[in-house]
Amino acid sequence: MTHLRYSLPLFRRAPAPARGGEYDFQDNWRNLYEINRRALPHETPVYNSLYEDPEEVRGRGMFLQRERLTLDCGNQLGSGNFGAVLRGIYKFQRKEVQVAVKVLKPVENQEMLKTELMKEAELMHQLDHPYIVRMFGVCEGEALMLVMEVAYLGPLNKYLKEHKETMSSNHLVELMHQVSDGMKYLEERSFVHRDLAARNVLLVSERYAKISDFGLSKALAAGESYYKAKVSGKWPLKWYAPECIQHFEFSSKGDVWSFGVTMWETFTYGDRPYKGFKAAVLLDFLKAEKRLDKPPGCPEAIYELMLKTWNTDTNLRPSFSDIEDTLGRYLAGK
Repeated sequence: MTHLRYSLPLFRRAPAPARGGEYDFQDNWRNLYEINRRALPHETPVYNSLYEDPEEVRGRGMFLQRERLTLDCGNQLGSGNFGAVLRGIYKFQRKEVQVAVKVLKPVENQEMLKTELMKEAELMHQLDHPYIVRMFGVCEGEALMLVMEVAYLGPLNKYLKEHKETMSSNHLVELMHQVSDGMKYLEERSFVHRDLAARNVLLVSERYAKISDFGLSKALAAGESYYKAKVSGKWPLKWYAPECIQHFEFSSKGDVWSFGVTMWETFTYGDRPYKGFKAAVLLDFLKAEKRLDKPPGCPEAIYELMLKTWNTDTNLRPSFSDIEDTLGRYLAGK
């Protein structure tokens, strides 16, 4: 991808709060850094891996020190079945980092949720890619907490609805190219995401996307090409391929289908796919070889790629390596 340079970095460092003082998140969260929304990935402080600093992480496992984490309980970044995602500041040895903290809520089935959250943490701890949200570690205190990189502009689908006028078609292709690169990384390492959607693509800046939410993800065993679930769950069926809905079989090619739906969401600027469809109606619709319509203004080549990702035959769907190459060539004008 050809990168255009901007004169401003993503952030301008502002004065730190007084020593010994409490963080006033309302005043300091945005004041800690002044965001340049147009910054390209390589211009951001979160593009290069945290793990490239050996002094910072030498000997550190997955567990972080609770006393180094300051939470802002007054403002949620998001919520789910597990609990809430809060703002936070984590004090590493050499710097303070703004973080997103997934906090497990106290419920009856807490042990099961704790097990699921730890599985997500263990999986994310293995991943290190510029287009995937990084996990810094886990804290145990008043609750189990997953400490992750924060993406300042939030979910792609919500941002597109509010900023359609600033997001050109080529701009959207750039973001999808980044997502395909991150998914290619997962594909090469035999990880299946199982929940790829525009709501789970987070924006660091308008030009920098990261894949998030690995709560449903699975690492395939050696020699396996797919994961077969024993029972269905609360699944995002409108993003799922027919074999996922019907046979509970999940593979990288199933993620490819979901990527196609994510592209459709992106080029409709955050619209919801298959509005009004129930699960049974959706499956009949897909079995009849019907597909989502071409979004207004979507380039023909991009819609053709979407249709390829929605091939009923998994063997005829492109791989993420193919998709990343196709989008890269499109951006290069080839």
